[in-house]
Amino acid sequence: MKKISSLIVVLILTACASAPATWKGMSERDISAWKEIGFNAEKAQAWRGSGFTPEQSSRWSTAGFNLENAGLWSKQSFNAEEAKNWNTGGFDLENAVESRDKGLTPVKADD
Repeated sequence: MKKISSLIVVLILTACASAPATWKGMSERDISAWKEIGFNAEKAQAWRGSGFTPEQSSRWSTAGFNLENAGLWSKQSFNAEEAKNWNTGGFDLENAVESRDKGLTPVKADD
């Protein structure tokens, strides 16, 4: 009986952990803003949880960054456009920070 109870608890926890994120905790206005940029609830909650607004998230995504990379570049005080220019110029984050600290800027990429 104890094994069955344990199995049921594990199955319930697994089901809850794999359940898709919801719009819980967001206002209708926030939900609308996230949907407008094409984010589903799971993606919106992840970006929001990392401190990004819908507008910022859209800029980073459009610039070709995923949440993890956007967070790393953002923490080093780059905005999406700056990060894209450095990245397109062949710089990784570490080199971009070093070069920026020396007063350098990347050559702006032609779109």
